[in-house]
Amino acid sequence: MRELENLVRRLSAIYSQDTVTGEMVENELASVGRAALIDTPERTGDLSDSVEHFLAEYFMSFGQELPPAGLYTRILRKVEFPLITATLAATRGNQIRAADLLGLNRNTLRKKIRDLGIKVIRPPGL
Repeated sequence: MRELENLVRRLSAIYSQDTVTGEMVENELASVGRAALIDTPERTGDLSDSVEHFLAEYFMSFGQELPPAGLYTRILRKVEFPLITATLAATRGNQIRAADLLGLNRNTLRKKIRDLGIKVIRPPGL
């Protein structure tokens, strides 16, 4: 089951289309064999190692080609979304506390929430 989840995450990270095709799945399943040749980082919890490993696989998935332009923005969006949603969950939806925890201005956080399409749900009674 974990392998299927990883495949789905990989497909959503690599392809920008709304629909996953059989060809996309076949390409990724074929690349799993190539990816096995790369040393996987130990599960040390080091984000930098995980990102480096992800990017190595990502670039390898394009073979001799390079990924489409805009890589920096795509990767930041992939990191920002879970970072902001986890922080909002930890602060129980309190955007002021979340902004402080993230080291962002409150208005900057609100703009990112809007731009990333994050739904902020505060628990009842707050």
